[in-house]
Amino acid sequence: MELTLALVLLLGCASISVHGHASELPSGIERCGIMDEACLINGVNNVLRNYAKSGIKEMGLIPLDPLRIKKFTIGRNPHSPVNIDLSFHDADVLGLHQAVAKRASGFTTDLSRSIELIMEVPEVVVKGPYSVDGRVLILPIAGKGNAEIRLTKTKVHAFIKFKRVSKGEHQTFAEVVDIKVEVTPHHVSYHLENLFNGQKDLSENMHALINENWRDIFNELKPGIGEAFGLIAKSVLDRIFGKLSLEQLFVV
Repeated sequence: MELTLALVLLLGCASISVHGHASELPSGIERCGIMDEACLINGVNNVLRNYAKSGIKEMGLIPLDPLRIKKFTIGRNPHSPVNIDLSFHDADVLGLHQAVAKRASGFTTDLSRSIELIMEVPEVVVKGPYSVDGRVLILPIAGKGNAEIRLTKTKVHAFIKFKRVSKGEHQTFAEVVDIKVEVTPHHVSYHLENLFNGQKDLSENMHALINENWRDIFNELKPGIGEAFGLIAKSVLDRIFGKLSLEQLFVV
């Protein structure tokens, strides 16, 4: 879910300039110079503010709030105190229309630099079916049902490395070769329905444990979250930047 926030920023940067002429863009969206960070940030924030809920059909931008995640899985880590198999399917991410881009730097025509992206989101809520099995700190955990995870005051810091792919004159495309994301929420709360087949005492004890130790648990899950969504991000970005050249996406 966390990397989805970074994807919003990445897709926003691409979406502000999908067509070659400003007249083809929705009102208020301009085509930016590839190194014009202020323009890129304004474009991303404009997309989030005005189109996050509706999407932009002519640009191929799907609605971002709510954003549906088909599947997300974190596997066991026997060396971690949070050693669980955790999966979500058909989950919704809400709150992305409130996100604010703070930085979008590193874009160049030769793609020699890593692209740095920073955004802040006041509140993100993830709701949907989950399943979990394993151990959290000192206690076993098992459950299957609906979950709600709430992240407040979240900062998303992403670094993406592309390589240049030339396809003829004035046709420069990009391919993702590496992506790293760090997510830093001010607070996280967890609510998992039907833990331990609905046994109330066990469920209450587990919720007390995971919510009192939310930071430790979140930090243990960070690497798995980043790796899983990194693969998703790479697939999405390669489709965008493999189909649309830099000359189409930006004023270069």
